[in-house]
Amino acid sequence: MLQLPQTDDIARAGGKNVDFDLFSKLSLIPAASGREELLGGEIARMIKPYCDAVNVDAMGNVTALKKGTGGKKIMLAAHMDEVALKIRYIDEKGFLYFTLTGGIDPRTLLSQRVLVQTEEHGLIPGVIGAKAAHYLTAAEKAQPVDAASLCIDCGFNFEEISKIVSIGDPVVLDRTPAELGGGLFTSKAIDDRAGVYILVQVLKNMPKEHKDDIYVVFTVQEEYGLIGAHAAVMAIRPDVALAVDTTGALDTPGMSPRDYVVSLGKGIGITLADGTTLADRALSQRLIKICKNKGIAYQLRVAARGSNDAKAMQRESGPVKASALSVPVRYIHSNVETASKHDIDAAYNLVLNFLSEGFEG
Repeated sequence: MLQLPQTDDIARAGGKNVDFDLFSKLSLIPAASGREELLGGEIARMIKPYCDAVNVDAMGNVTALKKGTGGKKIMLAAHMDEVALKIRYIDEKGFLYFTLTGGIDPRTLLSQRVLVQTEEHGLIPGVIGAKAAHYLTAAEKAQPVDAASLCIDCGFNFEEISKIVSIGDPVVLDRTPAELGGGLFTSKAIDDRAGVYILVQVLKNMPKEHKDDIYVVFTVQEEYGLIGAHAAVMAIRPDVALAVDTTGALDTPGMSPRDYVVSLGKGIGITLADGTTLADRALSQRLIKICKNKGIAYQLRVAARGSNDAKAMQRESGPVKASALSVPVRYIHSNVETASKHDIDAAYNLVLNFLSEGFEG
């Protein structure tokens, strides 16, 4: 693999401990909302040697338990599902039409490769074609991209495709992860394979002796309404809950610095408030204190919009102290999501220290 020179501040700041091969493996496994079973099965196999128990519930949530010595119940969640598509119609020529599952900007779908996840024939490659520019009218060029008008071409005619693909089959974006300069990398599904990766690594490296009972849940259907987290938190009834997810990094051309919220390479975002959740003050202060004491780079995140599993965990199981850690991601909900290894490493170190030290408050 080509190694680019690492010369800027982001590269010097850290991220060398990120296992890019493991992250890539997790990213490439398809996990549309409601069809997370392939990823869930792989995660369960990875973490089983490091846990006291691993359970897959009726919805598909994968829950790992590491028993403590008599403290609180702490729940951490990272969602397995990715933004995706769902087949809704097959036309007479064999082209597949779809709806969106999760907040995908239709502009990012033009001329992209996809994989249709079928019941009996595995993953079927396809492309979302676009009418060539040579043939566009002035009116067509001025129109916004409408997802309802886009279709997938798998190369089959109607009779052939109808034997392979069914209405309701999920479709995921097809993109191989790649390393960029400055300690950055790009992939589809960084939202939220970043959180999945972090929690897998935490489970592998947690000390054997710790006070709290730790429940790590890899949730389903977050992109469809936090559905898996709603179910999991009611079963666990934790005292403390922490979502490990991503958030849009707006430190890109065309945005004002006052609108960035978080930036790539400046550390893990500790969410104080977003569109649906006010973080518990004592929990937030504890996370900040750990970062200061351990030299972990962090950013404080206050956002006017957005939601994650912290909302479900805070509201569904009675009194619980809840918050979210937010990994900054540029171009979120696209197949070129971009993140910093430094921020991933910071999140991992914060979570590991938080669980190792326990929580009093």
